[in-house]
Amino acid sequence: MGDPDSSSSAASPFGRWAARLTDVPRLWRITLSLLITLELAILAWVVVDRVIINEFGSMTSTFVAVGVGLVAYVFGWWALVGFDDAPDHPWRAGRPAVWFLAVGLGGMVVLIMVAVFGLAFGYLM
Repeated sequence: MGDPDSSSSAASPFGRWAARLTDVPRLWRITLSLLITLELAILAWVVVDRVIINEFGSMTSTFVAVGVGLVAYVFGWWALVGFDDAPDHPWRAGRPAVWFLAVGLGGMVVLIMVAVFGLAFGYLM
């Protein structure tokens, strides 16, 4: 029989990544949440600026970027840092933290691709 302390979720990729995130110090998780939030807000600004700017005006992309940034920051804080509701139950990473990290990594790849595409064809974001 297996170890009674090991759960089936720890054997899944989500469980392994969640365990890794749980071991990361709080300050680093706060920094990671901030960086992912900034990156997603910049990505939203670039995409909206290039796609929708001709339709609605110049401030639309800024408002969308601020909105995405606020939503991402609140969700990232909840997923990666947690709120100290119950001090007797320490924060543990779960699926939302892993998904937030995955979305952040995917957004970084897209942002780098947009920058390379912009450099290759003669204009920057």
